[in-house]
Amino acid sequence: MISVALAEIRIHWARFIAVGIGIALAAGFVASTLIISSSLQTSLKDSVGHTFSESDLVVIPSQDVFVNGQEVAPVTEPLEQVDGVDTVAVNARTTTTGRGQSFSESTFALTPAPADPDLDTFTITEGTRPESITDLVLDAETAHELGASIGDEIRFSVDSVSLGPEDDSMPVYRGPSQSNTMFTVVGLAEMGSGPATTGTHRALTTSASYQEYFAQEGDVVAIQVTLDDGADPAAVLTRLQATIDDSDLRGSLEALSVADAVDAKAERLSGGNDVITSLLLVFAGISVIVAILVVSNTFSVIVAGRRRELALLRCLGASRLQLYGSVVTEGTVVGLFGSVLGVAVGAGFSFCLAAVAQRIWPNEFAYLSLHIPLSSLFIGIVVGVLLTVLATIRPARSAIAVTPLEALQPFDEALAPSRHNSLRHIIGWSSIGLGIVTLIASLLLVESSPVWILGGALGGVLLVFGIVLCSEVIIPPIVAGIGDLAFGPFGIPGRLATLNTLRNRRRTAATATALVIGVTLVATILIGGMSTKATLSFGLDQRYPVDIAVPLDSTLDRDTVDGVRDIAGVEAVVVAHRAEVLSDEGDVTPELYVIDPDSARTVLSEGAAAPVPGKVLVPSDYDAESISVKGLTEATIAVAKAGESSQVFFTTPDVGNDLGVSATSTAVLVKVDAGASVAEIFRIQQDIAEELDVTSDEVGGSAVARGEYSEFIDVLLIVAVALLFVAVLIALLGVSNTVSLSVIERRRENSLLRALGLSISQLRSLLALESTLISSVSALIGLCLGGGLGIVGTRLITNDFSEQLIVDWSFPATLGILFVAILAGLLSALAPARRAARLSPVEGLKQEN
Repeated sequence: MISVALAEIRIHWARFIAVGIGIALAAGFVASTLIISSSLQTSLKDSVGHTFSESDLVVIPSQDVFVNGQEVAPVTEPLEQVDGVDTVAVNARTTTTGRGQSFSESTFALTPAPADPDLDTFTITEGTRPESITDLVLDAETAHELGASIGDEIRFSVDSVSLGPEDDSMPVYRGPSQSNTMFTVVGLAEMGSGPATTGTHRALTTSASYQEYFAQEGDVVAIQVTLDDGADPAAVLTRLQATIDDSDLRGSLEALSVADAVDAKAERLSGGNDVITSLLLVFAGISVIVAILVVSNTFSVIVAGRRRELALLRCLGASRLQLYGSVVTEGTVVGLFGSVLGVAVGAGFSFCLAAVAQRIWPNEFAYLSLHIPLSSLFIGIVVGVLLTVLATIRPARSAIAVTPLEALQPFDEALAPSRHNSLRHIIGWSSIGLGIVTLIASLLLVESSPVWILGGALGGVLLVFGIVLCSEVIIPPIVAGIGDLAFGPFGIPGRLATLNTLRNRRRTAATATALVIGVTLVATILIGGMSTKATLSFGLDQRYPVDIAVPLDSTLDRDTVDGVRDIAGVEAVVVAHRAEVLSDEGDVTPELYVIDPDSARTVLSEGAAAPVPGKVLVPSDYDAESISVKGLTEATIAVAKAGESSQVFFTTPDVGNDLGVSATSTAVLVKVDAGASVAEIFRIQQDIAEELDVTSDEVGGSAVARGEYSEFIDVLLIVAVALLFVAVLIALLGVSNTVSLSVIERRRENSLLRALGLSISQLRSLLALESTLISSVSALIGLCLGGGLGIVGTRLITNDFSEQLIVDWSFPATLGILFVAILAGLLSALAPARRAARLSPVEGLKQEN
């Protein structure tokens, strides 16, 4: 029977093209995900290995332990005294903000250069190594991007470092008294790249400079150790660990060989890669599930069209097992060819993706190199073959479900429901009911525990699962209703298209289900993400009704304020004074701004309450009737409860005068234009920082926070929808393939319609409307289901942040999804309609289906 299966594929190869493409997409998705994961891991190891390339032994922080330069400083000298150790160098890193003559502001990853040049992992290309405490060496690529050169000065923000105890009221400070320190560029170097410094500019300074200015804020990456000639690495390693265990950092540092240190650091740094890989595999799994549905439906149509042929084989002596094996063999062969093609395309796509990423984001992915393990290719092929075999089990069972004599007789495609279907429907309806109950319970109980967010996710899965199982009962009536309503004006082709979709409810339901799953997921993520963004924006405006706030420790002249006011996109500017809240119910102590009510109305968000003279404005759910605040003196002030501003409180100048608020404790409050985009908000933030001579990190407020998480959510939405596009594409291929096979199956019927007077244009319209009806109704069901689940998810996620739910149902996106579904339906009908139109009625009536 293997020869029969191969002959069927050879003769009717065109029927399997769409199936093969769907399998290729799913297998390629899995393979490319594994290739990208392996490439990231290998590149990560290479990058870490380059960092330790000049070391003989390495001391690294233990798992989940962060040690700064000041904490390590006391142990470096004892490590240098260990017998067999030649030199010891601390490899640390901090992220800071710098301003230069050729650029306004940029984020730098600053590291200390080793005192011993033999430990350098960088190459000076111009100038010299850093020697003075204010010397700076820039990465050559960084210097090119910023337009900096040797001799330029770059000013870094530096925090004063306290040497006294935390409870000392007069702490002692070391280092500069000012918050900014000027460094001079003395050299350029090739520093390589790594995942820990992606998206930042790189620079080196001396070990003394790093210890003086940045050690408290930065983290120690490793302590690199070189050995004396002839020293035994294993013995020295033991002595190093003993020295560490005798210090205050016992349990915080571990001495390792270079190979072990590379493995340990790579494993710790790969946590983000593992998350990305897991998420990609989830989306790949969705594509595999959709592909199984499409392949199963396609083979069901093929087997149904060959029932007479299979029955004849039974009459000639073929057993049920042989027929079963024949169908499964066909699936296996098609799956193998499709998987091999998909894996090859996936590998090529991975190569192109890596090249494009390095071209568009050279700083972020400069360290990436493509690595294609054979295991990734093998797994991709296995997944493709297995999904095809699983998908052919049901069609293979239907091929042997009837006796030869029954199959040789005319039969109706719409087989009567079996006991198996009844059990399936019972399970499906039970799942739907349980899912709805779980969703309702999650909405009602989420305030008591965030665990109910997972309950909501489970309820959504149960609901979708139940709809899939009951699709044969749910989807055809919806298709019939919409078909009668929307396609009635198209006359005979419209009515026939609706009737054709109902002739075989199982086929229509299976075809539509794959697309429903894809569109449901897209709609859930799209509508849920946009609604979450809108709800969080509303909640943030209520909790922090100031678009931009910049705390300062100096007075401001009128010219500076006017400069901020003249920035494009700024609507209003007010200078307020700051006081300190001494008692509060929340976990985070809110800011307290002293501002008159008229000025407050110009800069606070719409709907925010204005300050009340003689009182401190607190949120309406504040329990106490008074609050302790501090200026130059302390006082307990009565509160006025209104609004939801929990992260910032307001009071009026009369209270500020009583407290004796310092004239230099000021804050610039800014209101931006209501229609400002995320990019404009970040540009305003940068312009304000430059105007006030502060870092952009000091320019905060609800607008800045809103821009940050809006940008993050937008990126997630784009990535998620792009990944789900593979599943939707596979589902659309299923619609196209079903229409194509239906044309082959109904050749005699179509020819009879032509003989009875149906024109070629009407036949084409019939097929186009049939395909469009299935795809558009599937998309509509998916949009409604996904939109509802997205709204429920938004309510669950934002329950603790906002009492009001803001639904952002994007009608352009909805219409776009429907348009794509209708267009895909029309395109999928082009080839079948052309094939049906070329067949003359006489020839068609002479052929067997």
